[in-house]
Amino acid sequence: MAVAERPAVSEQARALHGRSIVIDGCSFFLRGYNDRLRESGLTAINFTVALPMEDMTQAVLHVKEYYQVARRDPKIIIPRTVADIERAKAEGQVAAIIGSQNSTHFGTDLGLIELFHVMGQRVCQLTYNERNFVGDGCMEPNDVGLSFYGRQVVAEMNQLGMMIDLSHVGVRTSFEAIEASQQPVIISHIGVKKVADTPRTASDDLLKAVAAKGGVVGITSFHVVNWRGGDRRPTFDDFLEALEHAISVVGIDHVGYGSDHVVEPNGYPTWVRAYLAEKYNPYSPQRGPRNASLADLMKNADLVPDEQLEGFHGIQDLPRLTDALLSRGYSEEDVQKVLGGNFMRVFRQVWGA
Repeated sequence: MAVAERPAVSEQARALHGRSIVIDGCSFFLRGYNDRLRESGLTAINFTVALPMEDMTQAVLHVKEYYQVARRDPKIIIPRTVADIERAKAEGQVAAIIGSQNSTHFGTDLGLIELFHVMGQRVCQLTYNERNFVGDGCMEPNDVGLSFYGRQVVAEMNQLGMMIDLSHVGVRTSFEAIEASQQPVIISHIGVKKVADTPRTASDDLLKAVAAKGGVVGITSFHVVNWRGGDRRPTFDDFLEALEHAISVVGIDHVGYGSDHVVEPNGYPTWVRAYLAEKYNPYSPQRGPRNASLADLMKNADLVPDEQLEGFHGIQDLPRLTDALLSRGYSEEDVQKVLGGNFMRVFRQVWGA
């Protein structure tokens, strides 16, 4: 099948994108600098270093791997402060933020939060899809909220300067974490319920609660949470509608971008693909008819396809987002907020300068 030619990006958009700090709220499996990263114009990426299903030992080994990538590739750095991200921009590097999409690698030992902070972790999702010691994930049928231990985790992350991420977290658990936190929180990669009512999309009330705390919601280009149903792939315009809906609800100062897209073409290890398909894929025909037509539209009915949306393959097309926002009348200053400025603001407040 012939690959469709990418739409042109205006010179104004390319120039603005090139001088902006561009941040992706969620990505995976960094092996080094590549063409996809070069085309994306990304300055910093929150990487899922500790995988959601892994314990402390496995998480430590993955953190080590990212430091090894940074040691052998001068284009990659591990940031600990906002100044490190600014330096990466000035020197043409990519800042690989050490993050995780679960807190299970902390076990029930608050001291491990400090240990991982010392190792460079700066973002942590409280739960993945399922329940853990902290609270409930978005796939749990009964969300009973933030646990006593979870409140201790929130307080410790606040104290240390680790960013709380509520992506994949259950609704009640999310609201209680926002209330308990003394610092802004983020949702690094999320859809909006106006576009698609799934466990991985946020209500307007949740978006507003994050913004009221001073946080940021990263609207994602992940295909499933932008699907409108029917017999077509979700499109770039569907994603833009979700993004603009979030802006209309919480304002331009509280919206960012989170791709949920792998930086390395075909970067998902086979075992991770198999694990996710077996445990978390509610969208495949094997799990029932709910989203079967979408699965038919996806390449190989894959939970994690290498191309996200019709007209927007993934992070390599990020200059298109800059172009689209400019063409819709947003000022250059406001576009820069969405591209990365808003995430930089909350990182500065939580991590320190």
